[in-house]
Amino acid sequence: MPSRHLWLPPALEIPRVRLYALGHGFSVLGSWVHATALSWLVFRLTGSVFMLGVMGFLLQIPFLLLGPFTGRIVDRVPKLPLLIAIDIAISVSALASALMAWLDVRNVWLFLAAAVLHGSLNALEMPTRQALLARIVEDRALMPSALGVSATLFNGGRMIGPAIAALALHYLSEGWCFLFNALSNIGIILALLAMHIPPEPVSTLEVRVQEGAWASIATLLELPVVRLLVPMMAVLGMFGVPYIHLMPSIASAFFAGSASTFGLLMSAAGFGALVAAFYLSMQRGTDRQRLMIAWAPLILGVAMTLFATSRWLPLTMLLLAIMGASIMCCANSVNVLLQQSVGDAWRGRAIGLYAMSFQGVAPVGTLLAGALAAHIGVAATFALNGLVIVAAAMMVRRRLAEQPDLLDSATAFAETAPVMTERARRVTAS
Repeated sequence: MPSRHLWLPPALEIPRVRLYALGHGFSVLGSWVHATALSWLVFRLTGSVFMLGVMGFLLQIPFLLLGPFTGRIVDRVPKLPLLIAIDIAISVSALASALMAWLDVRNVWLFLAAAVLHGSLNALEMPTRQALLARIVEDRALMPSALGVSATLFNGGRMIGPAIAALALHYLSEGWCFLFNALSNIGIILALLAMHIPPEPVSTLEVRVQEGAWASIATLLELPVVRLLVPMMAVLGMFGVPYIHLMPSIASAFFAGSASTFGLLMSAAGFGALVAAFYLSMQRGTDRQRLMIAWAPLILGVAMTLFATSRWLPLTMLLLAIMGASIMCCANSVNVLLQQSVGDAWRGRAIGLYAMSFQGVAPVGTLLAGALAAHIGVAATFALNGLVIVAAAMMVRRRLAEQPDLLDSATAFAETAPVMTERARRVTAS
């Protein structure tokens, strides 16, 4: 049925999704406040930009290392109590960081260890939450809209959270930012409890997950749509995302800019991603996502190549907005199509594979881009990255031209006992 409010995402017609959006919105805000304060604290203690890079690496690398296992856990355990337990653990971790900050602990390695723990919990939280979101929404046709709502909340938090953290750091201290994150997770826990989500059918939790982690990935890769989309996301994670983390050097190298220039550039990228996420949240079905897969990577690669040559701030901000929107459109569309390609019994593993190929690869790409920039320069690095993305996008478009129905042929795995494919058997045997 058509939306009663044309300006609201269709998924928000569902009361449970409105509760989810409210609780998750607070949780996302707390996460960004926490991450900003942690960056500031590490820099204050060390004065080292390198240590900032190390901290960012430690926060993200669990998505790569734990990706094969987190999805398997999600598919074997009831998702609601698992997500509540993870959110409680995140709150406890944030409280521990707050106590260390208030006690003026100056050993930066303790905070880096906290970053590893926080990143590991996030690597488990994301597939658990998104797999549970399918049960919150219930209507499969509204999943693209619900995932768009999640992306909108994430990018809204990315724009607002650092500003809140800056005020708190000016008037209070890092400890209060960590406390804010601990308290913000109470919101999503209360929202989950208020939804009264029915227990999962036993059929979705049976011993279908007999395959090991790597064998499960091999089984998913039997799907042509997965073989197409996962490598593309790995390319975007490796070559598309690093511009965000190298933005301070871009502001300095391209514009001899200060912190205000850096803020303008970050805001432009964030604005583009936020607009794209809201647009995707308004969609029913997956028609737009199929269109995005064909065009968004190509637009990203071209925009990044032009971005490497631009020295006019307004044009650079426009290109950054296009890049932010393109990455969001591609990432969200791939996430939607992967989830729509499998049944509930495989949803956690599909999300885990997506997170591993995109968010998990991103820190490796950041290190690679930083090393390249040190040798060939920032501009040449991003021109090269843009050309790699254009080449990958052309390969995807060629594959779609050869198989026009490839993205339409994604069908759910059977909801009964799974079939162990030959590839999965070989992986298990090895």
